Parts: sequence; structure tokens; C-alpha cells
Amino acid sequence: MIRAVLDTNVLLSALRSRNGASFEIVARYRKGEFTLYLSQTVFCEYQEVLKREMLPLGLSSAVIDRFISAIASQAVQFRTSAFWKPALPDADDAALAQLATESKIDYLVTHNLRHFPSDRLPAVRVVDPKTFLDILRQSP
Repeated sequence: MIRAVLDTNVLLSALRSRNGASFEIVARYRKGEFTLYLSQTVFCEYQEVLKREMLPLGLSSAVIDRFISAIASQAVQFRTSAFWKPALPDADDAALAQLATESKIDYLVTHNLRHFPSDRLPAVRVVDPKTFLDILRQSP
């Protein structure tokens, strides 16, 4: 089973449009086609960002809560260490990088590839949603 970490921007894109790769990735996750890894810090980021964006999305707090709960209910909860200090272009991405590295997942999926340079995260395969969707489609 493919193991992945989804950047918050993938979930946000899935909520913005039903036509893109991000929406299909979330739908395939809900069908059990891959395993999502989630830490408490990343879960809190999902909540904070999605609730901040709920009004522009035209969604209520209750809808966002149900969406996040549905995502979290199927995820593997991973406890990250307290000793992580990655040097990334965007410090807000540290929790995702830490989760991806420590949990040894297969893919970190993001719209911001440049925020996760391979020289700083050599053990993590960082891909955009379209590439990840292609990988899921080819997976048995």
C-alpha cells in the first residue's frame, strides 16, 4: 500500500474544485487506495488553514470539521520526535517534512515543490498532485 503525507494545500485545492487532481486524490484516499500519515502538528495545521479559508470557500465550520474528521479517521497517527530542526525555505512546512521523514512514507504530495528541496530532504519523494494521481492510477 502506498503511504503518503498530504500538504494542506492539496486538501485546500480539493475543497476549491471537484475537477482537479487534488479532489481525486482525496476521493481515492477515502476509498482506501493509499494510506495517509498524520501527526498532531499536521492535523492542527489542517484545522487552522482550512478554517481560515472556509468563508472564501463558502463552507461552514461544521463542514470543515466533518471533512477534517473524515480525513483523520482513516489516517495512521504518527508521533513525531521533539528533536527536528529542518532548514526549509518556508518554516511553516517543517511539520510536513518532519512527518514525511520520520514516518518513512513513500510520497509527500504538495503544490509547492520548491518548498521541499531534495538536497534538504533526500529520503523523501516530493511530488505534485498530478504526478501522485498518475502513481495511484498505475498502482495495482
